[in-house]
Amino acid sequence: MGAVPGAPAFSSLTGQTGGALGKAASTAGETVPLGETSLSWSGYFQALGTLFLLLAALWLLVWLLRRYGKFRFLPQPGALPRSALHLEAQLPLGPRKGVMVVRFLDKRLVLGVTDQQITLLTETDVCHEQDSAEFQEVMDAERRRKTDA
Repeated sequence: MGAVPGAPAFSSLTGQTGGALGKAASTAGETVPLGETSLSWSGYFQALGTLFLLLAALWLLVWLLRRYGKFRFLPQPGALPRSALHLEAQLPLGPRKGVMVVRFLDKRLVLGVTDQQITLLTETDVCHEQDSAEFQEVMDAERRRKTDA
């Protein structure tokens, strides 16, 4: 039988391969039995370490893009304040059914909630005039106190 050019030679009597791999094993004085590899546990740990470092580098890249990049394709952490969504009232109508009043930013939403869906029943604007009147009174009182002192 003729040898295929570029393929390692294999001796069926000794179970060793020829070529560069067989020469390296024979020069080291080791014979690698057929079907076994010369890999050790350190090779596996090195591969796992490399994989961990690549994942950490990828996570760092995504974090930097979200933090400093001008690409806004990922949601920003803390884009809305926690007070942007507030449950004001809840009325249960039956098992796993109810009506909820939710304030989101400057809107008050009345929602019908069931197991399968959430339905917007009505939407109104939130009136902030009472809060601003109290704020204005506090500011006026502070101004009067500073001018009297």
